[in-house]
Amino acid sequence: MLRPIQLQPVQSHKRMSVRSSTRVGLRNRGANGLVRTLLVCAAIITAAVLVRRGDSVSVALPPPAPVVAAFDMVLIPVPVDTVPRGTKVKDIRFMQVSYAKHQVPAGALTSFDGLGDAVTETELPAKLPLYRENLNLAGVHSNPVMEQIPQGMRAITLRVDATSAVEGWAGSGSIVDVLLVEKDKTSVIAENVKVLSSERSTSPVEGAGSPNVPTTATILVTQEQCLAINTALPLGKISFALRSMRDGDRWRDPSYTPDRLRGGGSANSTGDVRGAIILKGGAKPRYLVLQNNLWIESEVLPEGYRLNAHE
Repeated sequence: MLRPIQLQPVQSHKRMSVRSSTRVGLRNRGANGLVRTLLVCAAIITAAVLVRRGDSVSVALPPPAPVVAAFDMVLIPVPVDTVPRGTKVKDIRFMQVSYAKHQVPAGALTSFDGLGDAVTETELPAKLPLYRENLNLAGVHSNPVMEQIPQGMRAITLRVDATSAVEGWAGSGSIVDVLLVEKDKTSVIAENVKVLSSERSTSPVEGAGSPNVPTTATILVTQEQCLAINTALPLGKISFALRSMRDGDRWRDPSYTPDRLRGGGSANSTGDVRGAIILKGGAKPRYLVLQNNLWIESEVLPEGYRLNAHE
């Protein structure tokens, strides 16, 4: 026998609560959509107004990627180490350095083909390009002394000591006269001669310090002086007389003999003297004689002359 089921009625206030919450959610969604619609419309209207007024609208864009230009590169041979003067190109150790073609120095050598026997004219720095002007293409070795010899002149070397080299002051760069000292006379055989080097050094004597006394000196001479000095070498001792750099005068009398020294004068024979005068007024008379077209003071009277006295 079937038992009847009793159904409980749903309370009416619960049904009303569900309907109320549903209506609130719909109202909220509608309000949000309306706000979005209004914002979009405002943006469209603002853009239209700006376009109509002709105002520009700037847009921030990301920075462009850097562009690196590609250059033609060339290899330049440069010395690895400092190159001494007088070095042959074929003896120089080179390395290759890349240069942008438009940055290669004007005149820089990019190849040394055919220049192997050329010689450097001066000391060259390391890791820098070489130029044709740096090279002696004739392949002739040079040195500091050769560079000071003008065309037609000569350089000769003499042995010297403390006396003949004026204690070393007659060093490189000095101007000297060359004397031949013999037993019976001393003669000037070369005047205004330049000392090119002293003890193999071309550095001039400078400063207040004591110079080194050399054992050799190389001098610059004319061809005639070269012959005269070498002819004089076996005849006696060669000595220097140091000159001032500002003194270019010639010797008044280029020779002196023991007879003149014993006589105390500068002339002792009428054959050398063309005239003579006496000067009075001092403790003792003074004499002037005309010898080799020069008036020279003397303390003796040349024989055979009658002197005209001048008070």
